[in-house]
Amino acid sequence: MKYRILFLLLIFSLSSFKKTHKFYVSVTEIEYNEEIQSLQIISRVFTDDLEALLQERYDLSIKLLSSGDEGDVVANLNKYLGQKFRVQVNGKSYEVNYLGKEYEDDMTLLYLEVPNVSSVKSVKIKNAVLTDLFSEQKNLVHVEVRGKTKSLILTGERDEDELIFNE
Repeated sequence: MKYRILFLLLIFSLSSFKKTHKFYVSVTEIEYNEEIQSLQIISRVFTDDLEALLQERYDLSIKLLSSGDEGDVVANLNKYLGQKFRVQVNGKSYEVNYLGKEYEDDMTLLYLEVPNVSSVKSVKIKNAVLTDLFSEQKNLVHVEVRGKTKSLILTGERDEDELIFNE
C-alpha cells in the first residue's frame, strides 16, 4: 500500500510540471461497495492523450477542457470505453456505466460504475484504453474488495487479467 501511494504521488507530481509528457500511463481505482452492491471506478488519464484519441477516432474538432465539451464527447467516450474497458465479476460480464468526468490539472477523471454486483470472488478487467493510440501505454488497475487491494499493469500486449479475492 505504501509503495502504491508513493508511485501515484510520483506520477502525479511529474505530470504537473510539464505541458507534454513522455510516458503514457493511466491509473484506475476500482472499489467494491458491498452496501450498495456496486463496483465504483475512477480512471485517471492524461487529458491531452484522451483528447488526441477522441480527435483521431471520432472528430478532429473535439477540444476537452472547453465549456462545450459535453454532447458528442460523452457519446464518444461511452462508445470508446464500451470497446476498451470491460469487467467480469465471478465469471459474469457486466455493463460498465459512464457516470461523468472532471478535470484535475492535466488529468481527466472518468467516473464509472458497475451496479448490481452481489458478491466478489474474482474480477477480470480488460483495460485497453489508449493502447490503440500509444504503444507505450500502461494502464495500472487497483481493485479493492473487503479492504484488500490487488493491482495489475495492463498493456497493449496484455490488456486483460483476473484477480482472485478469497473470502
